[in-house]
This record gives sequence, C-alpha cells and structure tokens, in this order.
Amino acid sequence: MDERTFIEGSREAWERLESTLSETRSSGVTRLDATRLRQLHDDYRRSAADLAYAQTHFPESQSAEYLNSLVGRAHAELYGAAPRRLASMWGFFARGYPALVREHWREVSLSAALLFGATALGFILAYVNYPLARLFIPEALREGVSDTLESGTDLHAITAPFAPLLTAGITANNIQVAFLAFAGGMTFGALTVYALMVNGLLLGALAGAFDKAGGSLYFWALIVPHGSLELPAIVLAGAAGLMIGRALISPGDLPRSAALKRVSPNALRVLLGTLPLFVVAGAIEAFITPAPLPESLKLAFGAVLAALLLTYLLFAGRWREQ
Repeated sequence: MDERTFIEGSREAWERLESTLSETRSSGVTRLDATRLRQLHDDYRRSAADLAYAQTHFPESQSAEYLNSLVGRAHAELYGAAPRRLASMWGFFARGYPALVREHWREVSLSAALLFGATALGFILAYVNYPLARLFIPEALREGVSDTLESGTDLHAITAPFAPLLTAGITANNIQVAFLAFAGGMTFGALTVYALMVNGLLLGALAGAFDKAGGSLYFWALIVPHGSLELPAIVLAGAAGLMIGRALISPGDLPRSAALKRVSPNALRVLLGTLPLFVVAGAIEAFITPAPLPESLKLAFGAVLAALLLTYLLFAGRWREQ
C-alpha cells in the first residue's frame, strides 16, 4: 500500500478524532455522552494502529509525524491528561457537590434538626430562664449584650457601635463550630452533636434576648444577610461530621477503619463545599450587614440568598444524574 492510499483509507477517522479533541480541549472528555466517548476511543485505537503502520512503512513521512502528534494528544485526553483544575472545580460545584449533598440527605436533615431545634430551645430559654440561656452566649459578647438589653434606652442607638462586634463574633464562632462539627465525627459523632446544639442555643438565646427587648427585627437584620449562607454551611459541616460518626458507629460488614476510609473522601468534599459559603458570607458581613439599608431590605436579601442556595442544592445537576 502506498502512502496516498493509506491516508485516504483512514482520513475520515483521523479527522473525526481531530474534531473531537478540539471540542474536549476546554471541557474534557467528561462532557461527551457515552456514544461519542466510545467513538473517540475507537478512533484513537484506529489511529494508534495507523501510527504503528506509518512508522514501519513511512517512518520519515509527514503522515507519521502527524499521527504521532494526534495519537499523543488523544492518549493524553483519554488516559494521561492532568485534571483541568478550573474545569474540574466548576464541574464539582455545578453538579457534583449538590448531588453529593442530596446523596447524604439523612445526615444533612439530622444536622439541620439539631442546629435549628437547639435554636428554638435557646429562644424559649431566653424567656423562661434568661440566666441559664445567657450561659450559652460567649463571654466576649455576654456583658455587652446584657448591658445593651438591660439599659432601657433606644436599642438602635445603643447597639450601633456594638453591632460590628456582635456580627464578627458570631461569624468567627460559626466558622469554628463548622470545623469542630466536622472533626467531631471522630468522636463517634458526639462532639458534632454537641457543637451543633451549643451553636443553636447561642443563636436562639441571642434572638430571644433581643426579642424580649423589642429588637427582634434589628437582630435578624444583623444576622440574616450573612447567616443565610453561614448557617447552611454549619449544617453541611455537621452533616460531614455525622457521616464519619455513622461510619464508626455502624460500619456494617466492614471493619471500622475500612468504613471510615470509604466515607472520609465524601465527608471531606462536603466540608470543602462550605468554604465558598463562608467566603461569600464574610464579604456580605463586611459590606451589606453594616450598610445603612432598611432592615426589611436586608431580610429580603438574606431570604433570596437562602432560596437560591436551597434551589442549587436540591436541583443542580439533576439532569446529569438522569
């Protein structure tokens, strides 16, 4: 077979492979459906066989040089390419992360019940037994809150200088609680449950104390804009800790070490997915929370963020699952 006949016999497969590689250069082979991925593999194998033939019969030809480049790029796409970090990260947050959260909905639901159930309890305690509820407020905030609420003067005027300390203190506490809730999974989930409930009691005690003083709207206007992301992030971090705790408590047929090894990557991914939420919440706390905006507007802003986050977690990537 001469070189011209060789090229004409395989040109279609080479061109199809070239076209597919151009398409996958930016998005990767994971965006191809099963049929096209199979075709890519077949064209790669065909081109690899053609490369071997060309190197044997036309070793110094342009066709051999072209096939060497084509097959090398195809092999990199199929087997040896380093992950495209930005594309991989986008794919994880666009589809993988919400699917992972939905997969572990039981742990997420339990984490939310612990946090918000404790919040309701803290709110009630602030009315029934405030000295007890006050114990759940961090010492750095305790005196300032008590003095403010017991002053009997205009709440907005009194709390204006205190508001940045309150929001910053709660945010720092929330981040600490999130990582404590995750790490607490190693205590068979006991420390995770503790962290979620104590943080919920803190939030509820503060909410109840401000409500008693007639400042409920003011308090939630401070909390909701960034809390609409921070609180779900704590729930997700708690769910990651509960995943680890569940593997240790109920490993099934596996040894505990094997069960922990199996669940740890997903638990860590759930935790890592909360980091952007904390970053955005921090920006909101810096620019939106202290802004001289109507309280109703701040509450609406937080409600919209919470609705968008819930929609993302419930529905993003479902079409890929199907």
